[in-house]
Amino acid sequence: MAKLRARVITCLALAASAACTGTTGSEIVAFEAFAAGPADLPPDAASRGLTFTNGARWTITLTRARLHVGALYLNRSAPISGGQARECFLPGVYVAQVTTGMDMDALSSALQPFPAPGSGTADHAVTGEVWLTGGRIDQQEDRTTIADVAGTATRDGESMRFEGTMTIGLNRRNRDVDPARPGAKPLCSERIVTPIPTSLTPTDGGALVVRVDPRAWFANVDLGELEPVSPESDLRRIPDEPEPAPAGNFYGGVRAAAGYRFEWIAR
Repeated sequence: MAKLRARVITCLALAASAACTGTTGSEIVAFEAFAAGPADLPPDAASRGLTFTNGARWTITLTRARLHVGALYLNRSAPISGGQARECFLPGVYVAQVTTGMDMDALSSALQPFPAPGSGTADHAVTGEVWLTGGRIDQQEDRTTIADVAGTATRDGESMRFEGTMTIGLNRRNRDVDPARPGAKPLCSERIVTPIPTSLTPTDGGALVVRVDPRAWFANVDLGELEPVSPESDLRRIPDEPEPAPAGNFYGGVRAAAGYRFEWIAR
């Protein structure tokens, strides 16, 4: 990730003099950055859990929903629908970045600060990215726990406990690579949630907030298809692998842009 991040930082640093293609010469800004769960969470969700019904008709009570956010980026450009497969960065101009990662509690709507401030330019952003990585975005193996969940679920008289963790390493590499296009689906693209629609302009001294909705993680997860950890147990574990289907759908839910929202607080 260092090489890619360096390119972004260089563009931001040179933006005031329009030394990077497509920049506008806008003011350089610094800002605080926060992560939080959805604004509509019940005030006691962090202590008592968040209850909702998903697309598979399970009534789920999440008691743990943690996410590791590696970085945030805002971009002046929107990707072209049907365009070529992306690389490790979105074409266009990055106007803001937060590059020091953190673990956040998606069951709390309170603003949870990133360890270091963000930087950028005072240009309007129309898309955002959330990087789900514990190190370099382009490294092959990454055993960082990205998502960590636990809770209970009921449907038609059946009830269970469940838990699971998710990583994005070699377990997520594309096994169906076209030999003619070996770089068409790089592993790094699995670690980038994009495009997240937004409409904001960074200002000096303001604050960027990314809100994470864990309900989206379970939108299409049929927990009943998971096997109990033992015949005597009501606990089911979501595997950290593409299969079975509930594990793949959970992974897809964590990576779905619909579960993320950027906000700007002017100060």
